[in-house]
Amino acid sequence: MKVRLVVSFLILLLGGSLLVDANVPAAKVKPMSRTALQQRPASVIFVLDASGSMWGQVHGSPKIVIAKSVMCDLIDGLPAGMNVGLMAYGHRRKGDCKDIEMLVPVGKCDPAVLKARIKALNPKGKTPLSAAVEQAAENLRYTKKRATVVLVSDGLETCNADPCKLAEKLAMLGVDFTVHVIGFALTETEQARLRCLADKTGGLFLTASDAGSLRASLLKTVEKVKQPPPVIKESPGKAELTAPDAVPAGAAFEVKWKGPNSLRDYIAISKKGSKDMQYVDYAYTKTGNPVRMIAPGEPGDYELRYTHEHSGRVIGRRHIRVTPVEAKVWIPDRVQVAAKFAAKWQGPAYATDFVTIARADQAPDGYLGFAYVHDGNPASLRAPSDPGAYEVRYVLGHGARVLAKAPITVEAAEAGVEAPKSVSAGSKFEVRWQGPKEAADLITIARAEQAPDGYLGMAYVRDGNPARLRAPADPGAYEVRYILGHGAKLLAKAPITVKPVSAGLQAPASVNAASPFTVSWQGPGYPDDLITITRPDQTPTSYLGIAYAHQGNPARLTAPKKPGTYEVRYIMGYGAKLLAKTPITVTSP
Repeated sequence: MKVRLVVSFLILLLGGSLLVDANVPAAKVKPMSRTALQQRPASVIFVLDASGSMWGQVHGSPKIVIAKSVMCDLIDGLPAGMNVGLMAYGHRRKGDCKDIEMLVPVGKCDPAVLKARIKALNPKGKTPLSAAVEQAAENLRYTKKRATVVLVSDGLETCNADPCKLAEKLAMLGVDFTVHVIGFALTETEQARLRCLADKTGGLFLTASDAGSLRASLLKTVEKVKQPPPVIKESPGKAELTAPDAVPAGAAFEVKWKGPNSLRDYIAISKKGSKDMQYVDYAYTKTGNPVRMIAPGEPGDYELRYTHEHSGRVIGRRHIRVTPVEAKVWIPDRVQVAAKFAAKWQGPAYATDFVTIARADQAPDGYLGFAYVHDGNPASLRAPSDPGAYEVRYVLGHGARVLAKAPITVEAAEAGVEAPKSVSAGSKFEVRWQGPKEAADLITIARAEQAPDGYLGMAYVRDGNPARLRAPADPGAYEVRYILGHGAKLLAKAPITVKPVSAGLQAPASVNAASPFTVSWQGPGYPDDLITITRPDQTPTSYLGIAYAHQGNPARLTAPKKPGTYEVRYIMGYGAKLLAKTPITVTSP
């Protein structure tokens, strides 16, 4: 007897940009169905997002607080016989895409343990959505047993993965793999980009904007989880499909069907004349009637096909034509490197459509900068950091097809820096500059061999002209540079010599243990410079007693309590540079 397994995900994500190519190559073939599955009570794994975005607020309350409350209420209402587990990610380390942990192994539902672990979560890190889904699927042996994911998300993948392609792969390889998606406080664009997780696996896609709607969506999903799957029908008969005669490229449309609704049956849209098991996109009949589909991005003649998964036979067909859609872009002829500019557009304005700037040789889904059309018209783009010829494109999100393009020239920016020929080590100095004045641009001091994004000191141009820098602690030859912040492009440089600084100390030859004494000093006198007493084996950053140079001359120190031989030192605070030292003996009183 096969076990019905359910993975329930609560994942709240933020940021990151992801372009989903839902126009699957026509050569892809759906696998044959597995044998019929008998049922046991559902097993549930709740996977909670504890990434940093969870501290974002909804109606004045942090999302993590809302999520914890809703999840605890949900757990109290779960059937007593349900097997439950708990997984979380992003709760232990910042910036770690591998931070995924099973907090409570799958077992008989223990509300007290589950709620305790939920309440202890503290959002910190990233949102490895795809890796978490894949780990859960493999952990639950999705290729041999039924598995369902319930995803509640306030954003998108932030770990350079494509969850939609992963969902399709898991759906094709799994016995009966489903992802239900609840979009929590998502924008329309984010909803459109996230719902493919549900579409590709035959799951629900719901939205929530507050605690009440989140609770309602989760309860609706749990009720869906409790329902038995469609049975396998050995003799499917014929199916009928009702759909528009024509749809615009990339548009969503509905297909009504009459058919067996056997386990894993699906309706595909395929290129006219292609083999029966080849498709461009598909939707499972278990999602409802009608099913929601997206037209391919390429115009032409297609066929809707009802496929009986168990037998691998197409039992219903209907012709459909995908008609062209038009778009235009209006842009400046020329812009300066890294400059922002407006791109006015006209097009179908689907939620996943975007305007990009790219090289002419880049594929439609390749770009150097982009903006979603849903974010406004005109779109705001930023020019690349390298001068040259580029294109601004209107790209159809579904299928990544270029609908319109216009050439644009990115011109080099003039920049310059004026700095002193020489400065003392550790000293502050001014640099006058001219350049593009982009907010992220930098004035830096660096060694000649350092890359443009490397430096020993920096100031943002937005902080004023002249910029104020501090010389390195080590004498030598350096460069002052104007760095384009976007792309870390070196626009101008000037040489500068850092001269050594010296210091001297006059201290008693010996002092009594634990007694105060004074030290006269000579040196640069920077505010963070130190006069210290240390053991001879200690590093410049270690000491047993300290006085700052800015506190006066002579400096006042207190001898260590233990008699012995020590050193009084002058330390340049910037760089912890030892400039002078003199021995001192600490004696017993």
